[in-house]
Formats: sequence, structure tokens, C-alpha cells
Amino acid sequence: MPSKKELITTQVLEDVVNKSSADRVLIKDLVDAMESVGFGLALMIFAFGLIIPLPPPFPSIISIPLVLFSAQMMAGYSSPKLPKRFSDLSVKRSVLAMLIKKSSPYIRRVEKILRPRLSFMFYDSVERVTGFFIFLFSTFVLLPIPLSNFIPGLGVLIVSFGLLGKDGLVTILGILVGISGIAISLTALFLGVEAIYYLKDLFFS
Repeated sequence: MPSKKELITTQVLEDVVNKSSADRVLIKDLVDAMESVGFGLALMIFAFGLIIPLPPPFPSIISIPLVLFSAQMMAGYSSPKLPKRFSDLSVKRSVLAMLIKKSSPYIRRVEKILRPRLSFMFYDSVERVTGFFIFLFSTFVLLPIPLSNFIPGLGVLIVSFGLLGKDGLVTILGILVGISGIAISLTALFLGVEAIYYLKDLFFS
């Protein structure tokens, strides 16, 4: 029998897929299902899309919902809301089922290291600050800058796990990873990608 936390974080989307007999699942139904777990699950799903190597413009397209949801966090929303114009968009049920099947084992592994700590990170005012950082990282992905999507996307992914597990330490770690990603991208922009590899060889070889 899975714990309550595992049930929420790994099966909420499975329930949506299993309850639907149609060939396609409405995005609205997915977002509505996430209402019980706040922003963590919505952020996690789209952040996975940023760390998977995809050709342009897919990272930019994927980052748009992250920009939207992080703006809602800054505004004080308790869970993601979908604009009405997107309510009728849908995704293939088979594709969604496959993604859930492949990602669930990784989610369960991460869940094992999560535990409630640094609870101040989940005060309303602090969560708004977290939303600002996610907004910064996801907006940065939209810019045509070298190395701009993987590390900021990884930061958002780590933050999302922290939100799901109410683990403030993991949330802070995700913010630091995202900031480092922006710093690396800006270094690559102004000094060239070669500078990144030079510094890597200098400090880690």
C-alpha cells in the first residue's frame, strides 16, 4: 500500500488517464487534477520537458506554461489555473500514459529522499519569492542564449520536487541550481562557449 505522499505525487495523473475512455485527454482535466497538490506536480511535468534534449522551438514552447504557473505563484494562487482559451486543448491518452509510466519510477526514487524540513520555505510570502525564481528561470529559457534551458530547467525540476515533498532544503537547492544555470549561460554569451570548457578543464581536470 503506497503512502499518502506517493499516492498523490505518482497516481494523480494516472487516475485522470484511467478514468478517461476517450482517445485524448483535456489539458484542463490534467490541471484540475493537480489542484490537490499545488504547483509542484504541474511544474515537474513541464520541467521534465526542458531537461530532455529537444530541438528549438520546443524548449521555448514548453517553458510558456512554466512562465504562466510561476506568475500565478507570485500572485498568491494556491494551485495552477488554466486560462479559458487553453481549456479545450488536449493530448493523446496513449502518449500521456507512456510518459507517466516512464517517469513514475524516477519520481518514486526522488520521493524516498524527500522529507518535510525548513517549513518557512512554504509560507505564502516565501512561496511567492520561489515563484519569482521559477519565473526567472523559465523566462530565461525563452531567450536564444547558449546553454539556456538544461540547467535552469533542472533547477525548476528540483524546486518542483521540493514543493511536492514540502522539503525546503531541496527547494533551496533547486533555486541555487537555476541561478548557476543562468550564470553559466551568461558567461557563455559574453565569453563564448569555449570559456565554459576552459573553466571546466581548469577546475575539474
